[in-house]
Amino acid sequence: MTESRQGQHADPWPPPFSESYVKDARALLERRPALVVVGPPGSGRNRLAAEIAGLDPDGTAVARHVAHHGEKDLRWFTVQQLLPRLDLAPDVDDRTAEAAVRAAVQTLPDHERTFVLTNAHLCDPASVRVLSRVAATGDLRLVATLAPETVISQPHLLGVAEVVQLLPLDSAAVTALLQTRFGAVPHPTVVQVLLERTAGSYGVLREVCDAACEAGIIVAVEGVLVLNPDRTDATSERLSALWAPETVERLGGGPAIAELIDLTALLGGLDLAEARRRLDPTAIDVAVAHGTLRDAAGWLRFASHAEATVLRRTMAPERQRELFDRWADQFPSTLDRPGVSLLAAEWWLATDHPLSPELASRAAREANLAGRHQRALAFTDPAHHEVDSVVAPLERAYALLELGALDDLATMFEGLDPQDLSEDELLPYVRWVARRDAGADQQDLLDRATSSADPQAARRRTAVRSLAGLVDRCQSESGDELVSELRALTFSARLSPGNRALAFTALSTAQRQSGHADRAVESAEFALRLLLDGPDQPSAFHLDVAREAHVLALITALDLAEADQAITDYSSGVLGLAGSGRMTAALRCLLDLVRGDVQDALVNARLCLAALRHHDPHQIRGRVEAMLSLVLVQSGRHDEAHDLLEVSRTHTARRLQHDLERRITQACAHDALAEPEEALALLTGVAAEARSHQLRLAEIDACVLSVQIGGPPYLPQLIDAVDDLVEPVGTPAVWQTFARAAQAYDIPGLVALAEELEVREARFYAAAVAQYVLDMARRATDLRPLTRTRLQELADPVSHRHIEPT
Repeated sequence: MTESRQGQHADPWPPPFSESYVKDARALLERRPALVVVGPPGSGRNRLAAEIAGLDPDGTAVARHVAHHGEKDLRWFTVQQLLPRLDLAPDVDDRTAEAAVRAAVQTLPDHERTFVLTNAHLCDPASVRVLSRVAATGDLRLVATLAPETVISQPHLLGVAEVVQLLPLDSAAVTALLQTRFGAVPHPTVVQVLLERTAGSYGVLREVCDAACEAGIIVAVEGVLVLNPDRTDATSERLSALWAPETVERLGGGPAIAELIDLTALLGGLDLAEARRRLDPTAIDVAVAHGTLRDAAGWLRFASHAEATVLRRTMAPERQRELFDRWADQFPSTLDRPGVSLLAAEWWLATDHPLSPELASRAAREANLAGRHQRALAFTDPAHHEVDSVVAPLERAYALLELGALDDLATMFEGLDPQDLSEDELLPYVRWVARRDAGADQQDLLDRATSSADPQAARRRTAVRSLAGLVDRCQSESGDELVSELRALTFSARLSPGNRALAFTALSTAQRQSGHADRAVESAEFALRLLLDGPDQPSAFHLDVAREAHVLALITALDLAEADQAITDYSSGVLGLAGSGRMTAALRCLLDLVRGDVQDALVNARLCLAALRHHDPHQIRGRVEAMLSLVLVQSGRHDEAHDLLEVSRTHTARRLQHDLERRITQACAHDALAEPEEALALLTGVAAEARSHQLRLAEIDACVLSVQIGGPPYLPQLIDAVDDLVEPVGTPAVWQTFARAAQAYDIPGLVALAEELEVREARFYAAAVAQYVLDMARRATDLRPLTRTRLQELADPVSHRHIEPT
């Protein structure tokens, strides 16, 4: 991963508004006697007011007053801060005070007759009334700032003032700010996540970005600002040291407000009806009216995710224990809400309270879904439970697999009695046993795992064993027989909902590898419906693999817009990364490559490899290295591409499908390096090996690449691979059309295919087809000049070749 500039902070933060924006606002003040800047905390409202008035935004001036809580009861306090020589007794009436203020102002030079009221809603009302009346006659200009929820309480000020409303930052503004600050173009995912976490607040954005960049959570890779999948858990801890909002004070303080705010932060939200029964309803109304909390369909939560996180992380342990003793058992409806268990378990552990098995299981599940596998291990650690045994072995097993702790996984399984496992928990156990050295012990363990005195239960547990075997077969073979077995199992009614979803996921994988992209999409969608429409929250053990299969099926079907959305849906976690972040980056890299988005593919490949340094549970490192080599060639970095290709050769995959994909991608990279002999040598035997295992998709890909590199001599092999496909869709359909047009020397058909792929945004494939036509039509008379030019346009973004007509 490249070195980032974030730690150096070489460039200052640009202001939240441009010079022209300030100029336009100042023009409003020239037309009206007063100007009110309305914006939430962190919007830059006070800075803008100072710049409009011509003051140093970070300094002080005699004509500027920053109001604070408690001033409202100090009659004439604001006036006397602005005009210190003026002595007004508290009982002076408005008329007398107004005359005195007007006389004092008239003694000032013109350039000192602009007053700034920062946080005018906190000023004493009498001062605001009098200053507004004096401004109305033109004796002074007044610039004030207000929070949005306080505008309605300032009729005198609004009666004479023009209003400037500061809206939350949008994606374009955030993009421009980040690029200026860090000298790198922010990836859209970074912008999206920051907008969600900061609610478009300029001040919060600054604090969050600086914290995240200094902690290495946001890094610059290949000139692009991206999320670092290795550092997602560091976010909250780093932020807590740099930004601590005074939320309770902002809302007026008091025990009722403090209880509400602290409990909402600790649990991430409260069931509104339950909160109104347990807490002070007036405090809730104040917090909602102020905008700090929001009512989202009966769920009370913070408007700013970042503020809630910091409040939670900065709360003293003593305060957490005090709240726990009074409130931990008072919010059952809140604790039943999805997403609460993880924070509740954190609260329990922070106060040294053991977790119930139910809370530990739910919290571990939510942690895994959020990609926080270390927390899932903490929640399932027997030391933290009310019972001294492994809780939620399915969640613990998944976390250990994702973290590469295979020895710990084996230790856990060896200590379990398979008879105590549910059907969902039984599946990873059986797969682990099946991978052990064959022998009597292995068979005994499998028999014990599936035996039961109840015949119905025995049949169901035997079905889990069958599913485990089929899932493992999907990693090295496909074909009609495997598809039929999986289909029969999915409809056998012998599987739990989670395992049935996993069976449909395996079916999707087998169908895609057999070249049936449309069926693969349908099966993956059925798996997701089973998981997401059910009454219980799904486990990442089932959901993550279903989403991965769905994305791959959509890419194969060339439904690229849906694939993009599916990757977004797959992404989860504190910074929008699924699981460990490895597969998010790998899938995005693959999609970027198909689209011909070289720069994005480069960034995502780098991110994926950074996350694969210690562990490669999906067996994808070699292929991602090959994909990175390919995009490095497109970036003109041939030496780096060569070096990485050599590294890729050492990272073979135990899963045959993945290893075939690795070798095909390596061959493609060698072709891009103008090394066709090396590419064809790599492809030798790939198609035959794929065919012997009925991995039709890999067979087709290898044959297509052989034709595009070696020309017509390889066409018979490709025709043989695609000719018996029935109503194919996606890439199998594309390559069937390509094969038949190439065999018939149908140049118009090939040109039309390239154009169709371009329309579908599959630019990498469009470029490959266009380049093949350019290679076969080498004579100037073979193509019309306009057609040749168009094919070169299609090929140039991705292809390394620039063949001139002879």
